Amino acid sequence: MKFKYDLHLHSALSPCADDDMTPCNIVGFAKLNGLDIIAISDHNAIGNVKVAMEIGKAYGVTVVPAMELQTAEDIHILCLFKSFSDLKGFYDSVDFYKIKNRAEIFGNQYLFDADDNVIGQEERLLLNGSAISCEAVTSAVARFDGIAVAAHVDREENGMVAVLGTISDGYTVIELSTRADEKTIEAYKRKYKVIIDSDAHTLFSISKGRDIELTENSAEALINYLKR
Repeated sequence: MKFKYDLHLHSALSPCADDDMTPCNIVGFAKLNGLDIIAISDHNAIGNVKVAMEIGKAYGVTVVPAMELQTAEDIHILCLFKSFSDLKGFYDSVDFYKIKNRAEIFGNQYLFDADDNVIGQEERLLLNGSAISCEAVTSAVARFDGIAVAAHVDREENGMVAVLGTISDGYTVIELSTRADEKTIEAYKRKYKVIIDSDAHTLFSISKGRDIELTENSAEALINYLKR
């Protein structure tokens, strides 16, 4: 069966995202855009994932447990999992730099409940990376039955190709931005499984998605497909 996906959406927990990127707003806009499966993939944080998964059930939109990890080399890796407990296990295993956020400079880092009420802010500055290397991420994610995706490799900022000059060994899935042309897409498809996401930081940047062929609309089916 074919489903529409966008697996790279930032909530207002990410300091660079708009404050109206709340879990309810994101899932609601995804539904309006015809998306079946999405991921809240905040920078180095997972605080709004579980509530978004609950909201997704009410809207009939699958929310995949995810995080956008920044490696020691400042490379962004999209980390996708079958369950929240797997995501939490991976998150807890990563050593993040503990520098306090200054919201007036870097932006708010809001945590929400299921009614989009702000229930707190993440104190650690999420724009700082982690101590884990790019090469170590694939096996670390695999230990929790997830898949590590080289994020927006066609982009200069924090893209693996821009930083390393190539795709590191061990990565079988890469992400391209919605700006990627067909020539670029086809070139990467010769060697990698390719997903195309919006990396939305605003509600109106959420895409209408691309088709993906899955056995069912679930995080488990998605991860199994990407691993094949």
